[in-house]
Amino acid sequence: MEFKNKLGESDSPYLLDAANHPVKWQIFSDEAFKLAQELNRPILLDIGAAWCHWCHVMDNESYMDPEIANFINNRFVPIKVDRDQMPDVDARYQAAVGALTGAGGWPLTAFLTPEGKVFYGGTYFPKEDFHGRPGLKTLLRKVAEVFHSRKEDVLKGAEEIYISIKNYELGALQKGELTSAIIDHVLSDAKAKFDAKFGGFGTAPKFLNATLLELLAEEAMTTANDELEKMVDITLSSMAAGGVMDQLAGGFHRYSVDRYWHVPHFEKLLYDNAMLVRTYLRGYELTGNNLYARVAESTARWIINTLQSPEGVFYAHQDSDVGAGDDGSYWTWTLKEITDILEEGELNLIIRYFGIRPDANDTPELPGRNVLHITEKVDQIANNSGLDVEEVTNTIERAKTKLLHARLQRKTPFVDKTIFADRNALAISAMIETAIVLHTEEFFNIAKKATNFLIKAMIKPDGSILHSIGPTGLSYSGLLDDYAFCGYALMDMFDLTREHDYLILAERVADRLISDFSSQDGGFVDRPTKSSSSGLLSIERRTIEDTPTPSGNAIAALFFDRLSVYSENIRYFKVADETLKAFSGAPKRLGIFTSSYARAVRYHLKIIDQTYG
Repeated sequence: MEFKNKLGESDSPYLLDAANHPVKWQIFSDEAFKLAQELNRPILLDIGAAWCHWCHVMDNESYMDPEIANFINNRFVPIKVDRDQMPDVDARYQAAVGALTGAGGWPLTAFLTPEGKVFYGGTYFPKEDFHGRPGLKTLLRKVAEVFHSRKEDVLKGAEEIYISIKNYELGALQKGELTSAIIDHVLSDAKAKFDAKFGGFGTAPKFLNATLLELLAEEAMTTANDELEKMVDITLSSMAAGGVMDQLAGGFHRYSVDRYWHVPHFEKLLYDNAMLVRTYLRGYELTGNNLYARVAESTARWIINTLQSPEGVFYAHQDSDVGAGDDGSYWTWTLKEITDILEEGELNLIIRYFGIRPDANDTPELPGRNVLHITEKVDQIANNSGLDVEEVTNTIERAKTKLLHARLQRKTPFVDKTIFADRNALAISAMIETAIVLHTEEFFNIAKKATNFLIKAMIKPDGSILHSIGPTGLSYSGLLDDYAFCGYALMDMFDLTREHDYLILAERVADRLISDFSSQDGGFVDRPTKSSSSGLLSIERRTIEDTPTPSGNAIAALFFDRLSVYSENIRYFKVADETLKAFSGAPKRLGIFTSSYARAVRYHLKIIDQTYG
């Protein structure tokens, strides 16, 4: 049976980029699984994203290879998934591959039975065998051979993995009462993982952990806890000085590959930056450090300058690379490039401020290129040079402006113009918070314009929500995060404006969330209960983890609690109560990954004390 590459039917930039691959990629659908069953072939599942550097590497070196493509087309049914467009699919297959290998990430490469159950997988595979690790060419032949010669064993193993994941999802969450001990579990885990020298949690790679930092800042303010304040202060100052922050345009890259926050993976995502705006505002409120206010504002302005559409809504992300084989050239600098742009006085100060070296090896793929991170503070430069601090500051800012202008003349990394409801809701909340804390009405007007777009195009009058609208207008149905985050953003708008249309629509979103996502075990599943169950989508998934966006269940509980207060409807309070109680055992096991849940529990206990105590 002949079949063809179907990715041209999508409007995901990631999938469209592979529409002309020689691999005959299928879209994740009932039709694709039916095809695999009719052909009695295993499925090759590739999950990635437009912002993912190694996804593009694997596409270019392996899936564009005619020999590999021909083998895949004749022995497999290949399916390609955009993890941003289908996070529910990604989450389940990440769990399955993680159960097999102990690791996950992107690209996710999984081998499935024709029914969609995983029997082998991994992440990035090189084209050829490398240092004892099988390359994709070897792996494809081995998997195809084993599937047909030992099919009974393969199906049995896949079924065991499926059952183990299903049982884990059903049994991993322990119901119980809500106490402050839940918050204490998260705080204790944060203290145990804290890097006291460089900030952050763990070693490397180091992620931004915005939700955890927001929890710590709020707890420090509430309890006057100096230890928590110090953890927040060290982390925020280290991140702001590091290469993980774009030192020229503002905004943050996705994570640091090292412990020191120096060298990032360069993609810049809307949700990371929206959350970090709030985090730095909390840091400013906690410490009074004006640096954090400046970082929050510059991050918000990067979102506006780079990701805002003409209609006022926000695009998904900016890529790390400018093309195949690149690894951050847009974001990095050689000494000669800087020398050609700056005057001598500016050059001398910038070399010291950013530690510019002719022999930099910040990114091994791009020798001689420097990732801009602060190595000497302004006051130190002034003291060591006999210059005035204000003069040094002004000269450095003037030099940074010149460098940014020069960088904008380069070929710019791709901006994904997909509009996601959940990410826009996070950005709206961030803009509102910026307007409130920094007393700047401009940011409220930006939030209102984005909210109006969502109400017009993505949140229907009956409360149902679209997950995404692609560049060509194709849309996808909403998931739990879309409902929870949009509901929360509508409450932010009502809280500030007292315009009842926002409250009325929030109630409709809440009612739709309850009717379409409720689990009989309490809380909410991540996708509508009456939707397609292809492959591992047949597994009901309830989670309370931050991933790194806040947990949908945690934000749903916050949304319902706030709605109960403003609508004076105790029904919504009861939904929040049942949701939070369904996950009360999770912080003991998941620690810092339940930071949003801890914030929701704290707010819920406050409502109980003030309203029902």
